[in-house]
Amino acid sequence: MVFSRNKTGFLICGLLLSSSLYAAPVSDIYHTSLAILSYAKWPTNTPEICVVNNNPFAQQLKNNLPADSPYKVSNKHSSELRSSNCTVLFFSNLSDKEEQNILNTAVNYPALSISSNNLNCETGSAFCLYKKNQSYAFKVNMESLTQSKIHIDPRVLMLAKPAESNP
Repeated sequence: MVFSRNKTGFLICGLLLSSSLYAAPVSDIYHTSLAILSYAKWPTNTPEICVVNNNPFAQQLKNNLPADSPYKVSNKHSSELRSSNCTVLFFSNLSDKEEQNILNTAVNYPALSISSNNLNCETGSAFCLYKKNQSYAFKVNMESLTQSKIHIDPRVLMLAKPAESNP
């Protein structure tokens, strides 16, 4: 009886704690991206986020970095990726097939990919962001995530929307 009461108490505390962890949704694409990246184990102390072919987005991402952020942000043309040391690739204006082609031919791994223009998330980037109501959510492409060779804490995967369902 005492064990059952303690077990119930732990369950209730756990539910309260877990619901508070997800109570405040992230409302913009920059903070959502940085939140996902915070679950990664990087091979370097200063991971470089390369925004592919979108200088305005790269500038906005730089402006939204916290002061103590370890990330370096730069805009890269897709033709520059092979000679760069990008740890994160952010795609915002390419098709999923173009993303996949770049990931297969021009990326030095380990490198994690995020897209804001890949709704289905079946090919291309590992993480695919989309607008849901007033905030952003994401899907995960497990094949691309495995290809990235970046370790992601499994807890972030539990927050993702299954790829087979619609946003």
